[in-house]
Amino acid sequence: MNTLAIIGGTGRVGQQVIKQALELGYQLNVLARNPKKVTEHKLIRVIKGDATDPEALDKLLTGADAIVSTLGPSGINHSIKLAKSSAKEFGSTKSTQAILPLMNKHNISRLILMGGASLQHPDDENNLFMRLLLNKLAPKVLGDIYLDREQELRILLNSQVNFTIARAAKLDDAETTKPLKTSHKKFQGGNVSIHSLAAFLLEQVKSNNYFGKAVYIAN
Repeated sequence: MNTLAIIGGTGRVGQQVIKQALELGYQLNVLARNPKKVTEHKLIRVIKGDATDPEALDKLLTGADAIVSTLGPSGINHSIKLAKSSAKEFGSTKSTQAILPLMNKHNISRLILMGGASLQHPDDENNLFMRLLLNKLAPKVLGDIYLDREQELRILLNSQVNFTIARAAKLDDAETTKPLKTSHKKFQGGNVSIHSLAAFLLEQVKSNNYFGKAVYIAN
């Protein structure tokens, strides 16, 4: 797999994904509403457009071997209120709905996404306390942010694509020497470095360990 389609590349995690992907030698198709926010590079082809626009996504997937999406509600870095307002549009769900038929058109089977720790997957085996915290309290606090991700997962579970979702709680900008803990069944902790998260997302491009899984990750 030599070319990756990147969605959400101008965000905190997306920028780190691009940086690490270039270091690994990938060619990148990067979708951006504002192309000026994407650093110019000989290995980057920028496609202007929105993550829910089929025409822009069609151009994005042309020549790509896999998709890495760090799409999330805008404003999430500033306040939960802004993020909840943005999530009312159900951007993640609409993006995935638009992507799936195009993946078939372009013969792409691998989709790696970022999601929240409150997202529930049928494989989960958390204890009672964590179930109450993640599956009862968090959805009430997150509102449409949670509902958007939950609906997106239902669509993916009913699809034929090889998807993997990285479930992260609090994101840290600093690098860390702490090892990354992963599990598709049990919550692993509250904090994860964006550097470790980006590395995990890119590792999944050539791994089949977590096909169809939503993986809790933490440092």
